[in-house]
Amino acid sequence: MKQTGLDAAALASGESVFAFGTKAETLLRLKPRLVGAQIPESCHFSAGQWLAQRDELLDAIQQQFESVLLAVRSSALVEDGAKSSNAGAFLSRLKVRCSDRDELAAAIDNVVASMTGHSRDQVLVQSMAEDIALSGVIMTFDMVHGAPYYCIEYEDETGRTDMVTSGAGIHKGLYVYRDANPALIRSPRVAAFLGLARELETLCACASLDIEFGMGKSGALILFQVRRIALAHSWHPVTEIRVRRQLVHVKSFVRDCSRRRDGILGARTILAVMPDWNPAEIIGTTPRPLAVSLYRELITDGVWCKARAMMGYRDLPHTVLMVSVSGHPYIDVRQSFNSFLPAGLPDAIGERLVNAWLDRLQALPELHDKVEFELVQTCLDFCFDEDFSARYPALLDDAQLQTYRSALRDLTRSSLKAGPDSTLERALLGTAEVHKAVLSDPVDDGGNAWLARAAFLIRQCREHGALSFAVVARHAFIAENLLRSARRRGVLTEERVAELRRSIRTVTGEMVMAYAQACRSEVSRADFLREYGHLRPGTYEITSLRYDERDDLFDTEQDLLFHARALDFVLTDIERDGLDALLAEAGLDVLGAEQLLDYVRKAIAGREHVKFLFTRMLSDALCALGRWGALHGLSRDDLSHLPWPRLADCLVEPGMDYVDRHFLVLAEEGRRTLAAAHAFRFSHIIFGVEDLYIATHSRSAPNFVGSGKASGPIMELNADTSANLLIRNRIVCIESADPGFDWIFTKSPSALITKFGGANSHMAIRCAELGLPAAIGCGQQVYERILAAGQVELDCAQRILKCLGGE
Repeated sequence: MKQTGLDAAALASGESVFAFGTKAETLLRLKPRLVGAQIPESCHFSAGQWLAQRDELLDAIQQQFESVLLAVRSSALVEDGAKSSNAGAFLSRLKVRCSDRDELAAAIDNVVASMTGHSRDQVLVQSMAEDIALSGVIMTFDMVHGAPYYCIEYEDETGRTDMVTSGAGIHKGLYVYRDANPALIRSPRVAAFLGLARELETLCACASLDIEFGMGKSGALILFQVRRIALAHSWHPVTEIRVRRQLVHVKSFVRDCSRRRDGILGARTILAVMPDWNPAEIIGTTPRPLAVSLYRELITDGVWCKARAMMGYRDLPHTVLMVSVSGHPYIDVRQSFNSFLPAGLPDAIGERLVNAWLDRLQALPELHDKVEFELVQTCLDFCFDEDFSARYPALLDDAQLQTYRSALRDLTRSSLKAGPDSTLERALLGTAEVHKAVLSDPVDDGGNAWLARAAFLIRQCREHGALSFAVVARHAFIAENLLRSARRRGVLTEERVAELRRSIRTVTGEMVMAYAQACRSEVSRADFLREYGHLRPGTYEITSLRYDERDDLFDTEQDLLFHARALDFVLTDIERDGLDALLAEAGLDVLGAEQLLDYVRKAIAGREHVKFLFTRMLSDALCALGRWGALHGLSRDDLSHLPWPRLADCLVEPGMDYVDRHFLVLAEEGRRTLAAAHAFRFSHIIFGVEDLYIATHSRSAPNFVGSGKASGPIMELNADTSANLLIRNRIVCIESADPGFDWIFTKSPSALITKFGGANSHMAIRCAELGLPAAIGCGQQVYERILAAGQVELDCAQRILKCLGGE
């Protein structure tokens, strides 16, 4: 490991360099020198001594500690080394009664037996810390990449000292850039944690430390353990310098994002990964260059706002929705909020609204994946007046509010109005026609023909598939708002809304039934793959295998099939009258109750159908690109590290070198850039430049789907997980799920939990249709805690999601 600045400072001052020993020896050497924390009273002895002097050692321990509770811990020679920590490899016994000689001896026997058998392995006996308010761990550098952040995790609910290290409990976490201005630290507790870390760095003459600590209810810190980070020797030597240099430019970029923009209302912006066209769910938080460039090309560089302008929202020509902060994609929330303003709304009113929406998001960041339901009113639903007055009292005067309400009413009426000129009908028809044309157009082999085919499909995807999808997706949000507000007004119950959702047959329900028929040989598997074979986990990721490229998709065990049943849903007379009254009251009487339900069904099912066709065009484009790459010696992995515009340049200008040699150099550059992106620790919401230096782990309120419940073991899946995996009656956890994961619905899981995802996301709709209990978009902290616990209880009706492991 390289010598740190702290090492050099200690040597220059003439102080003796601190010598790490075993766990016990290190704590003993620090005890008389450490000022910022207490170290519990302790004693230690070797395994050999225990075998030879058992009774004498028990006498000495009982004399030293009398009747207190003890922690009996391993302190083996192979623990806490410079290049290997063996953290958690050996036993610890907590809350051992010193007064009970047999219990004490048994605890020591257990710890000794768990170690290597070396006679010089040690046992550390400490008095148990009392009145613990919190316990935690501080890594003074990012453990994997060596990025210069203090990585702090702590638990402040149970009073146990091992909750973070055991992986149980409700963890709170943050990253603090090592050179962050201390004035940015607003929490006295966090300031104390950092003070302890910095004191230990100085005392130990080592900057890369793994620190286990606690805090008593009095506020006093307690040090349980400190060791070197064993992975430090593997860190790239310039990571710290690179991050420091690049943060200067990132800070300037983020500050510039909040400057006034021509044609854009709002005094500032917020950058976030989940609002609107949430990149965290769709392409991930550190996507590869090809995926992020295709997402820009197809959605966020213009299609997103063009679709909304077609529907009557504010026209924002050539407005980019997604920015990239050192390889991390973020939505420019100010741009997003501008696109939700009705066309023709006076700028003075729009300015007030955008600023108020931004302020509410900053005050309630846990709503970052629910902006269309909890922050921004994008249509006139049946609770508009109540919600606006509760969220934004006195924001607009009576005349301004009436202007805004009337503009939203006109937009909503236009969206609901049926007929051939409806934007919903045109979008649904347009996608189907364009896809027929694409399928009938063959391609020649050789040269750049496959690349040209990919470019053609991507253009079709952008101009027709993506645009239609964006329109239908917005209609689905309007439909969802109307449904929710009808429930809140008491016209439809929660149970009846769930029944309505289950009556809507989407492409997933059709796929589940087709899959069952293929497994029963009622239809050929070739026919199934011809229709659904384009699906891939990771819609934009070329390295993700399609269904028709996998050999593990079919499982002939019939009892594993999840049977989707579409229910008939008929309004009662009371419900019909109630909906008609709500429509009349809101001025949305362009349709009646039955027509409203038709609209809801068409928008929700249509969203999934258009996405299905849209992803087919994109998946076929990626296949064509892969074929071109194979002809020129480029693997899918190589292509994934190349941005689409650089590849498409081959169609408009000649290359001055062999194709493989040219692009392999660029792919390697892409790999280096992606590796550098992983070194940064940014918040999932960036309110200002200070969030570049202090990043909290994301918190989200889960989007509960349905009213069902499930409890038991979990199983995490990713894009590479075999489709033959047995997940029957297991609670499935997926970081960010898209249509390529629809195979899980054929395997009878008991519930679904995702890290990312919104209330109206693909998976939320799928689970509602199939009646599968789900918690969509639970956030980083909750998701990682669930994985660590291994078991979870989910009760959608009671809105409960909690771990069953640990305590």
